[in-house]
Amino acid sequence: MTFRSNIIKTTFILFIIGLTNFSCQPLLEDNTGTEVSSKKYSIEEAFTIVAKENDVARTLYTKAIVGAGKKKGLKFDEDWEKDHVEAGPLPALFLRGIAGEIRKDTEVPLGLFLGSDFPIRKSNKFKGKQAELFAQMREDEQPKFFFDEENKLYTAMFPDFASAGACVSCHNQHPETTKSDWVLGDIQGATTWTYPEDSVSFDELEKMIMAYRNGASSTFQKYIDKTKTFKDSDIPVVGVEWPAEGYQLPEPTIFLDSVGELASEETLNAILKL
Repeated sequence: MTFRSNIIKTTFILFIIGLTNFSCQPLLEDNTGTEVSSKKYSIEEAFTIVAKENDVARTLYTKAIVGAGKKKGLKFDEDWEKDHVEAGPLPALFLRGIAGEIRKDTEVPLGLFLGSDFPIRKSNKFKGKQAELFAQMREDEQPKFFFDEENKLYTAMFPDFASAGACVSCHNQHPETTKSDWVLGDIQGATTWTYPEDSVSFDELEKMIMAYRNGASSTFQKYIDKTKTFKDSDIPVVGVEWPAEGYQLPEPTIFLDSVGELASEETLNAILKL
């Protein structure tokens, strides 16, 4: 499948979400008639919306970039940022990159972390309350919400499923793996989100969404920039086409437009329903 951007549709949806003030009438109202821009959202609701954005972006990256790219000769490695490694980030490291970019946004105190009970890196192993809740998640496959008393942060954990063959083979074959029998559909870990407040305004929710998308775009750009330094490997063509079509990568704007196209309508519907 070839993923292409739909700039007009995405721009229109983001324009609606932006809620400009050119009219004295509210541009959006929820099903109770309340102007959306004046609403407050529980942090659980906000986490759920941003987690969906993450699901879309990571699935697109895992399947359309890593999965399809490997078939065309593109390489991906956990040490991709090292100078001598000519590769892109694996899906888990793509998320780590996004988390790092979000931390740089001083206006949005949103935290993101990917952990597991069988992580490749010991530092990513769940402990304490998170370990207890993750054990429950393995049983019911449902998100978990709690308040972290130690760090004074509202926290949400969402199951991270093995959604592509690349996820399974990478973890099973890794020399430092602590579990080598993963199969498609397994819960391999959980994405954990943190925020210091128990509710957010519409503007704050919008900033959370855009912080995530900007983080995804910036991380993808770092991958593109890395390919330009390749000396022993061919440098992939960067343009409008995706790896499914050949040894190539889409521009970061194309990738982000596709995330927006896949996620924006559902995000908008979720905001209105909430």
